[in-house]
Parts: sequence; structure tokens; C-alpha cells
Amino acid sequence: MWLAPVSLTINPMNETAKNIRLLIADDNAATRAATIALLESSAHQAAIWEAADGEEAVQLAASVQPDVILMDVQMPKLDGIQATKRIKQCWPAIKIIVMTMYITYRAAALAAGADAFLLKGGSVDGLITAVFS
Repeated sequence: MWLAPVSLTINPMNETAKNIRLLIADDNAATRAATIALLESSAHQAAIWEAADGEEAVQLAASVQPDVILMDVQMPKLDGIQATKRIKQCWPAIKIIVMTMYITYRAAALAAGADAFLLKGGSVDGLITAVFS
């Protein structure tokens, strides 16, 4: 497993910018890349790690202690709902935002301990606010 973060630094001279450690957990590499591209439109800075399944997300949560996790629901090995439960049991201060295409997962995500629920394809401002607030 490669643990080095992708460094995302936008507008480093902006004094109101927030610097966070972010983990993006999604089995689709194109979705992870698109999410990173969307976050580039913000004035914030982030060190970003990527996980391709729920088990990897739990392992990375343990090793890098991110501030925020963007968690997909449907992933191999361990789904995002179960990964959220495990992470919240061990590290309750990590903010987890569940992102999926399916509104039907909202109740399960929140019951698992997710701090927020977003639909993929929603507003960029909503994503940036959820991640950096």
C-alpha cells in the first residue's frame, strides 16, 4: 500500500484557507480523480490519500489519521457503511462524509456514524463546504 499523500495546495497565500488531511475512499479511480479536481476550485489546502476499498480506508484511517474522509458506499472487500462504523468506533473525531449516487443509503450512513451525507453529482459548493467546514 502506498501511503504518500497527493498534495493539493490552492491559493497558499489566502490567510482564510483551511489545511486538512483528507482521505477519499472510492473504488472508482476516475471518481477519486474527479473529486480531487473539484476540490481544486476551493481556496483551501489538503494533503490527500486515496483508498480503493473499505478495508484500505480503515487501514489508512489508522495510519494517517485524516481529518475528513469522503466515503463511497458501494466498494469491494468492505462497503462504505461498514467501514464508517469501524472507523467511528476507533476514531470518532474523524469526520466522515458519505458520498453516493443513491439516496436510499442516507439512513444507513447516518446510523453508521457518518457526519454528513452527499449525493454524487451535487453542487461543488456543497462538497467544498462539507469537506472544509
